[in-house]
Amino acid sequence: MIVTFKSKASGDLIYFKDAALKLLQLMGRDDKVPSALYADDISQALAQLQQGLSAIAETERVKAAQTENDNEELQGTTQISLAVRAVPLLEMLQKAQKKHCPVLWE
Repeated sequence: MIVTFKSKASGDLIYFKDAALKLLQLMGRDDKVPSALYADDISQALAQLQQGLSAIAETERVKAAQTENDNEELQGTTQISLAVRAVPLLEMLQKAQKKHCPVLWE
């Protein structure tokens, strides 16, 4: 399943359900799809998302440093972190905040 984020401030964003639900959780939202953020709630959701992503990125850095030598078998594989996947959503929220527009997801 996919989740589409929409706002008049920017184009639509499409995420797989698992990534979208993690991002919604980091924003302090429940896992209801469809749902929305009012324009007045975007600042708080954006701040919570940024804080949550920073915490996840730090955890990933520590874990990577600990297992750096043990990953000889996995050298050919690459995982894209949630922080990287969240960049378009962060940009959408910032644009929606500037234009005072709501953000919807379905």
